[in-house]
Amino acid sequence: MASSKPERNRQSRKRLQVNSPVSGYRESGLLNITGYVEESLANGPGGPRAVVWTQGCRHACPGCQNPDTWDTQKVVKLISAEELAKKILANPNHRGVTFSGGEPFLQARGLAQVSRIIRAERGLTTVCYSGFTYEELTGPKAADASEEFLREIDLLIDGRYVEALKSPDPKAHIWRGSSNQRLIWLKPDFLKVERQFDENVTEVHVLPNGTIIFTGFGGQSFQI
Repeated sequence: MASSKPERNRQSRKRLQVNSPVSGYRESGLLNITGYVEESLANGPGGPRAVVWTQGCRHACPGCQNPDTWDTQKVVKLISAEELAKKILANPNHRGVTFSGGEPFLQARGLAQVSRIIRAERGLTTVCYSGFTYEELTGPKAADASEEFLREIDLLIDGRYVEALKSPDPKAHIWRGSSNQRLIWLKPDFLKVERQFDENVTEVHVLPNGTIIFTGFGGQSFQI
């Protein structure tokens, strides 16, 4: 389990533009999300956390839990950064947000704005899952606005999901799907306060419309 922040390459580099997962996204300024739940304890430390799943991913990891989020042209729900931040802040129990996907860094600029708003308003933290490694996100081919988004993230959980590296032991790799993925604590204060954990669990959320969502990374217990 990696707990230290990799050395960042501070050299100025040209970023390659990554096509948006939504046609016209850059012009509209809207985020395309495919799921949202309240008060999760299974998707990162420092909960309860709101969890936002973004639409669009190009990693196509075999065994991915959310293959329906891969389609980069599919529009599920468009929402402004301000509206999403307001939704997260509306629950007084939330201590932060977790972004998952899909690939959040395909919509880095808008998500960075969400994180800035909730931190400024109530000091809420940001955890983000990405199939990109930290080195890819800080390298010359990083997605547009990656560096801006990284500045707003307290804990980055990086790397593609590798099914062969998944363990049945719920304590083997906390908050991660496979052991190659790393916990990269980008803000030391969050590491000091929020590093307490036990084991992975699976949560069941029943949404107001009757939809049932299973989330988490597997474990011996379920939380409802």
